[in-house]
Amino acid sequence: MSIKVAFLGPQGTYTHQAVIQQFGTDNISISPKQSIGDCFEAIDCNEVDYAVVPFENSTNGQVVFTYDLLRDWFLEKGQQPKFKVVAEQFVAIHHNLLSNARDVKHIKTIYSHPQVWTQVNKFLKDIPKEVTRIDVGSTSKAAEIVSQDASNESAAISSFMSSGIYNVPILQENIEDNPNNTTRFLILGYTQPPNDDKPTSKVVSSIMFRLNHDDPGALCDVLVKFKEYGITLTSINSRPANLQPWQYVFFVEMIGDIHEGNLVEEIKGSCLDLVILGTFKRSWRYDNNTTTL
Repeated sequence: MSIKVAFLGPQGTYTHQAVIQQFGTDNISISPKQSIGDCFEAIDCNEVDYAVVPFENSTNGQVVFTYDLLRDWFLEKGQQPKFKVVAEQFVAIHHNLLSNARDVKHIKTIYSHPQVWTQVNKFLKDIPKEVTRIDVGSTSKAAEIVSQDASNESAAISSFMSSGIYNVPILQENIEDNPNNTTRFLILGYTQPPNDDKPTSKVVSSIMFRLNHDDPGALCDVLVKFKEYGITLTSINSRPANLQPWQYVFFVEMIGDIHEGNLVEEIKGSCLDLVILGTFKRSWRYDNNTTTL
């Protein structure tokens, strides 16, 4: 029986690559979705076994759409979903200029995802100002659009994988400013993935909480508990709570299993709400991310 996996489509996106890294290509049925929200819907209604969504980029930071969806699904719906974060993937982001044009000087329009432009500044400085840049939903969608352009005057900034899927030649490869540019993806599901892609022995816990903002030192009280338990925090982020203006939800990740000891109960005493998004094994790609498709 094949595993069903939803991901931000279409085929050829970096999220598709994360799917292949996590699950391989055998005994898997993929379900590309038009939005990250659609991926959450698919896993919640049991249309698929797992959903893979982008979470953060080493250059651009948070993928705010995913953060906000985690907030909405786990805090604001009244009843928490049964799925959790069960794994992570890291994909090396190598951007390429895809085009049927014979030379860059013949290109009049470039398509790509909005986040990509800031990752290829050095390349764009050499492109004439009159070349139009158009935002699309994904780098793969950009390649698909260019594949259908008979004028041969358009280009896409996209992946090597998209070049093969949509049969658009690579005019220039590895045009990203930072060769270490990486995107981290979350795998949402009900159980640990069967193909766990060589996880390390390190355990990561991800939580989300809301505080009483009228309580002086509330955030400090929570953070002190982590120190008392000797836990290393790897990230702290916040997003608007959406329940009332100027209130925020905090996202915290740490090394270790938050279920050990009484840490959860002690933290809850300082929080209005606390949700454990997931506890999972750190991917080996965290320190060794060299795979490119």
